[in-house]
Amino acid sequence: VGAGQVAQAADDYKSFGVRVRAIYVKPDESTGGALSTVKTSVSDDIIPELDLEYFFTKNFSAELIAGVTRHDIKLGNGVAAGLGNGFQGSTWLLPPTLTVKYHPLAGSTFSPYVGVGLNVIFPFNSKLNGVNDFQIDNSVGWAVQAGTDVKIAENLYFNIDYKYLNADTKATVGGTKYKLDLNPHLIGIGVGYRF
Repeated sequence: VGAGQVAQAADDYKSFGVRVRAIYVKPDESTGGALSTVKTSVSDDIIPELDLEYFFTKNFSAELIAGVTRHDIKLGNGVAAGLGNGFQGSTWLLPPTLTVKYHPLAGSTFSPYVGVGLNVIFPFNSKLNGVNDFQIDNSVGWAVQAGTDVKIAENLYFNIDYKYLNADTKATVGGTKYKLDLNPHLIGIGVGYRF
């Protein structure tokens, strides 16, 4: 009977979960080539984010996040790169990310986790004032994650989460491609429900 109770406890977990988070997105931008001589900045953003989670076992799950961010872009005095006196613009980013997570203390009130996975970033509606030919390429990169779930009621959890997305891409400015790595840090808090 004891062995049966242990087996039942091991299987007593909810397979599906959904979370809503508020996410602070902080790009860690860097440039290459001639653009590296230009002061380049990509603004932070705060967004709502939805994620879906599926538990393969009590300790292992997969998480898919969805959200859209908007960032202002500033290129400072760009004489060295042939960019005149600098430009300002913006871009939107759609960064779906899938991670596989390990929950060493699954079932506890405090349940930390770590994860690793893949992200794809789709920039769209990218604009740079005064430049007709401006776009940012899509990118595929890796993602790492750490956080914790805190049980606050039956099936209801408070969540704190951190992700780093490797986003190495290129920007076309006036017909010339430059390295523009975005590499955002995502810091989030929210609530989740498992069913």
